[in-house]
Amino acid sequence: MSQPDVLANNVSVTSARPASHKRKLADTLWQPFAQYKLLTLMLGTTVIVAFALGIFLYLAFSNMIGIIDSQGNSNNYYGDMIGTQLINIFRYCGALFTLYVILLAAVCITYTHRVAGPISPFTRHIDALNTGNYAHRVTLRKNDLPLYNEHADKLNALAITLETQQANLKPPN
Repeated sequence: MSQPDVLANNVSVTSARPASHKRKLADTLWQPFAQYKLLTLMLGTTVIVAFALGIFLYLAFSNMIGIIDSQGNSNNYYGDMIGTQLINIFRYCGALFTLYVILLAAVCITYTHRVAGPISPFTRHIDALNTGNYAHRVTLRKNDLPLYNEHADKLNALAITLETQQANLKPPN
């Protein structure tokens, strides 16, 4: 079956995964620093914005507390209430920021696995073709981005074509 035949018949050879095919831990963590670099950039930007917002809130509330305290009451109920609420607001903001960091890390790592994950099987397939192993096929995970399926199908069709050509070139025994 030639490459045009495979592509014309919409034969998807990416779904045929050999039973012995297991992803290695190194493949699972393909270039982990790229994932953490994205996470670090996003978290750094978030920290800068959160820090600026915290300073703004602190200055706004401290001015309000100063105005209430300057009215001369030694037992200032409203100033104490605003101070207590300010502490609670910063606690809640800190808890929400921690939750945000955890969710952002999960999203960054998951998405970069889906984007960069298929590059490892493509590289293995090209290496196998370079060594003459034309029976090797690209197998993608079911959670990889669908845009890679067309490229995997084309690489598999190329391998089928090369395998067919190699079989036609062998002299009969």
